Amino acid sequence: MGARPVADATTAPPVVRLAAEIDVTNSDRVYSDLAAACVPGLAAVIADLTQTTFCDSSGVRALVQVHKLAASQGTELRLVVTGAAVMRTLELSGLIGLLRLYPTIDAAIAAGQTPSA
Repeated sequence: MGARPVADATTAPPVVRLAAEIDVTNSDRVYSDLAAACVPGLAAVIADLTQTTFCDSSGVRALVQVHKLAASQGTELRLVVTGAAVMRTLELSGLIGLLRLYPTIDAAIAAGQTPSA
């Protein structure tokens, strides 16, 4: 396996748009797409779940695995979740306190910005 490129920590976080439904048929793709965005040196990767209305346990597993991968590289995985059903799935899975959740992509991007003095 080749070395991944290193990103500048000030680079805007990449936004990875996820499918409307995440289940056993595409959870491996969700993992691989998000993992590919986790370049060492990035402060964050944003998972865009704004169009996602369903996420089963395999999707939750993929998100947790990417969260662990990102954390091991010093990168924060930020999830933008707007769907009530997806939020409920994360809540029932006990992940609300573990994963970084945001209501909008702008909020997820702004979370990493420091105010100017």
